[in-house]
Amino acid sequence: MQNTELRPLGAGELLDRAITLFVRRFVPIVIVLAITIVPLFVLQAVATPESAHVFNDMGRILTAAGTAGTTRDPTADLEKLNAGLLPSIGVAFVAGLARLLMWSAIVYVVAMAYINGTAPTVGDAYKVGINCWPAQLLVGIAFSILGSICLMPLVLLYIGILAGVFALAFLHVNTGITITFVFLGIAILFAAFALVGSFLYMTYELATVYVVTESPNAVAAITAAIRRTVSRATWWRTVVAGLVVLAITYGGSLPMLALAGLLVAVTHIDALYFAVFGTGTILLDGLVAAFVVVYATDMRIRREGLDLVALTQTPATQPQPG
Repeated sequence: MQNTELRPLGAGELLDRAITLFVRRFVPIVIVLAITIVPLFVLQAVATPESAHVFNDMGRILTAAGTAGTTRDPTADLEKLNAGLLPSIGVAFVAGLARLLMWSAIVYVVAMAYINGTAPTVGDAYKVGINCWPAQLLVGIAFSILGSICLMPLVLLYIGILAGVFALAFLHVNTGITITFVFLGIAILFAAFALVGSFLYMTYELATVYVVTESPNAVAAITAAIRRTVSRATWWRTVVAGLVVLAITYGGSLPMLALAGLLVAVTHIDALYFAVFGTGTILLDGLVAAFVVVYATDMRIRREGLDLVALTQTPATQPQPG
């Protein structure tokens, strides 16, 4: 995207630029992501092959439990699912660490393309990923702690709703009033969780971008992200952006999971599950990276009056690939 016009963008423009960026830089984006994601899915296929038909196994458990006279013992399927739990946790741990490396690399590639139209090599991208990995880990830990603190009031709200339900039942209040209270409580809890969760998630994403594009110092990146999002003018945009990212991630992954599970159920070829879901993960991660980089740049422009000429000349000053 040579000569990108860097200015504050509207909501529609943000998504439009992200999609355009993703399409125009499709090949390098896919290559950088595939270098990490493909081996991770191969590892998952080797370590936890049963994950390819976990949905089918769960379906058989539910069906067998509700069918009288069935000859299949549903506990056998349940034991098989439990047996794969520990390897799945191990694979998830390795994947989490590897994805921190991959995320810095893809952010670097996307940021360079968006700001000045250059295309760094895969090697340079992963050098940046290695340099930024410790900071990304610290950012992840910090936001895990911050998220736990910020979501605690929602846990208390949930406990309060349960207590209210039990109190209404104990007092033999009209059933209609109890049902209304439950639905109203769930609606409030869901809305609060969506607002707080999407805001925290997007602020975390911005911090991971700033680790790559501004400073490899985790504290500086977290401070920049919070400073730019916690204001009357930007917090609502951050909530909406977080909801967009979550919609892309989960709205895209759920159909991919369903398609992969269906193909395995029809063909009985476990490899199709990992191939389909792995491909979908690459595409979704690429689109998310493009959107987050575009939004992070927009936030920096809005909050700090960024010198556009200087940014165009040096899009990702920290760290430089060595």
